[in-house]
Amino acid sequence: MGWIPAASADPITVTATPISSFSLISQQTRFGGLEWRGGLELQSTDGRFGGLSGLALSKDGSELLAVSDRGFWFRVRLAYADGRLAGIGDAEMAPILDGKGKPPKSKVVADAEALSPWTPGIIDGKVIVGFESRPRAGLYDLKDAFNARFKDLALPKGARQGPPNRELEAIGRLTRGRLKGSLIAISEGNRDANGDFRAWIWGAKQNFEFAIKPYDDYVVTDLTILPDGDLLTVERSFGTSVLPGMAIRRIAADDIIEAGAVTPQLVFSGRIPLYTIDNMEGIAVSESIGGDILITLVSDNNYNPSLQRTLLLQFALKP
Repeated sequence: MGWIPAASADPITVTATPISSFSLISQQTRFGGLEWRGGLELQSTDGRFGGLSGLALSKDGSELLAVSDRGFWFRVRLAYADGRLAGIGDAEMAPILDGKGKPPKSKVVADAEALSPWTPGIIDGKVIVGFESRPRAGLYDLKDAFNARFKDLALPKGARQGPPNRELEAIGRLTRGRLKGSLIAISEGNRDANGDFRAWIWGAKQNFEFAIKPYDDYVVTDLTILPDGDLLTVERSFGTSVLPGMAIRRIAADDIIEAGAVTPQLVFSGRIPLYTIDNMEGIAVSESIGGDILITLVSDNNYNPSLQRTLLLQFALKP
């Protein structure tokens, strides 16, 4: 449909500084199953900017939509040069509205952590937003631009029962295979008796819980759904006693079964100071002009730009 101006959105100034290399110790471009395609560090003096926690891209990768954990939409155009992420334009923000058309009244209510298009590659239509501190999932129809209102998607009961601020972190909609039409959600710190992350399928013909085996000390912070129906998760290791780390893992859709425990395939893992990594929270898929599947990642700076950064990293997914 193309770019839709939103009457309720405000233009903001965001600067984008190119990141020359993902590796901080070499000029290599291949990292496990990922091939470096450029990155940007985003900065703004606008107090609303930051906290980006959920991410979606248009099919061709030219437009980016994100949500922040203070309850804002962030939308921007992406520019490329020589097949690499090179810059941004037309940045704008707007509050995420509730079912009555009102902006959130508190951080607890505003805590948007996950974003996924209803239809792959379409970010100016229906999108799903997951909220963590007061766990819920909402459908927003962006044909109404940012005037879109929350429509409840009725989270499974178990998805609302995790530890405070460690509940819903990843959400999506499956559009292929035997689970076609189902919604999927993954928790950050809501674990079962085996220590596995709890996850849920619901909203279509099947409704069930399954589990995801953890990798090291990483926790799931977002998911995206690949064109073949498989899932990619972005996972972070982040805390006062560890160096920040990022892991990308792949879940085969056929491995998701009721009461089952999935062990995802590791695509990449790494930490500072070897790689350009921060508090990685969002992941999205798009396609390049050459047909590669592109993976874009964003970090949450926790509204603390003096200590953390908003990084936008892009890779091609490789065998």
